[in-house]
Amino acid sequence: MKKIPIEKYVALNDLITVLKNSGFLNQKNVESAFRNYPRHEFVPKSEIDKGYHNQPLQIMNNQTISQPAVVSRMTEWLDVKEGQKILEIGSGSGWQTAILSYLVGDGTVYSVEIHPEVAKFAKENLEKFQINNVKIITDDGSIGYPAGAPFDRIIMTAACDEIPYPLFEQLAENGLIIAPVGGSLQSLILLKKTPKGIVEIKNQTNYVFVPLLGRFAKK
Repeated sequence: MKKIPIEKYVALNDLITVLKNSGFLNQKNVESAFRNYPRHEFVPKSEIDKGYHNQPLQIMNNQTISQPAVVSRMTEWLDVKEGQKILEIGSGSGWQTAILSYLVGDGTVYSVEIHPEVAKFAKENLEKFQINNVKIITDDGSIGYPAGAPFDRIIMTAACDEIPYPLFEQLAENGLIIAPVGGSLQSLILLKKTPKGIVEIKNQTNYVFVPLLGRFAKK
């Protein structure tokens, strides 16, 4: 674990307490990931004082680092296992990516980011921790990443009117996919690919994400 200044350590502890008390952080392994990859290391310098506020923060290109409560919710729902292969659509600051990399262990996280500047920012943040089980790909995430398929888990960190069909094709059987789906206000939806088709596992309303870009983006 990278040493962090005492004031950041206290702020991180306070954030974790808030998340636990509000029912958003329930799993020990996800809490450990939050502690191993402290959020202030993944925000722009101009936002560092807000690093442990439970709110999304601007990074660049109208993109954000997600609210900690949302990151913990999506991560816990996704139920990542050691050794799995994960596809992330939207690298952002790399914080969600780092958390997934911690949970997957000797597995691999493929993170696709459409903005070159954002992909560079994510890579630089991940390099601070010498994370070596992540591949950042600068490309159109709405088409997925066929070269790495099939994936055990797929996570979308951008809103779509409907989940792009290439992602379902690239999801392994019995794999899970999570995405915010809807217009200006989205529902967070968790789906499972079964031998009999796609099954909805969870659905929760009132989320707001930046919009998905690319070929299969919002119309």
